[in-house]
Amino acid sequence: MSKSLVNKYNIAGPRYTSYPTVPYWDSSTFSLEKWKTSLQRSFKESNKKEGVSLYIHLPFCESLCTFCGCNKRITKQHSVELPYINAVLKEWRLYLELFNEKPLIKELHLGGGTPTFFSPENLKYLISEILESSALALNYEFSFEGHPNNTTREHLQALYDVGFRRVSYGVQDYNETVQKAIHRIQPFENVKNATEMARDIGYTSVGHDIIFGLPFQTLAHVKETILKTKYLFPDRLAFYSYAHVPWIKGNGQRGFKDTDLPSAPLKRAQYEMGNCC
Repeated sequence: MSKSLVNKYNIAGPRYTSYPTVPYWDSSTFSLEKWKTSLQRSFKESNKKEGVSLYIHLPFCESLCTFCGCNKRITKQHSVELPYINAVLKEWRLYLELFNEKPLIKELHLGGGTPTFFSPENLKYLISEILESSALALNYEFSFEGHPNNTTREHLQALYDVGFRRVSYGVQDYNETVQKAIHRIQPFENVKNATEMARDIGYTSVGHDIIFGLPFQTLAHVKETILKTKYLFPDRLAFYSYAHVPWIKGNGQRGFKDTDLPSAPLKRAQYEMGNCC
């Protein structure tokens, strides 16, 4: 690929978590009633064929990772746990009332934020309440995002007990300079211990997430991270680009200058390194 083409398309695009993507949503032409009708139709079609997929967002973190552009709230006050869970369960009951049919769950994912900000007991309570009003598809899959520094054996065991068999750990990069820049200090040993602990309990899929294009990240950093990751033999490996969205309030990216980020050619080389290592 030519350098000019790399430079031309070195721009941020929307996340394709939906289609149309969020920037193109227009509430003026999509009323509440239209949303309800669309949701009911989609639910009935999916529930009849193979089941539905649930994503539950748990937004709290004790510290800010400055690479993250996700919706989050930074706090050390764990008194927020139960009120938030009860609000999620209230929303769930509204969906049940709208569907008027027992959901068949094929997938359930906990994302964040940091899901294991919540205590093992509260996580188990949340999932148990949802499962009481649902049925499970034959080959259902439950997964969650773990943090190598604070996902404990108790967290892993509690979620395993309610059906979770997949966990993904955010590794990002092992280089200390990069870790300090993104405010995510987690030595290799922490990731190794978290990975082994999940496997000891019985998780059948332990994944690692690696990011390229991070502030101050070099080609050598990416190679080192990939080689260390291969040593642990994760069952899944997600390798994706850092999204620089400093205009989003509260994400910590405003402190990074353009010169702190890899150039377009370097970022392309990091991507290619990830595909060949």
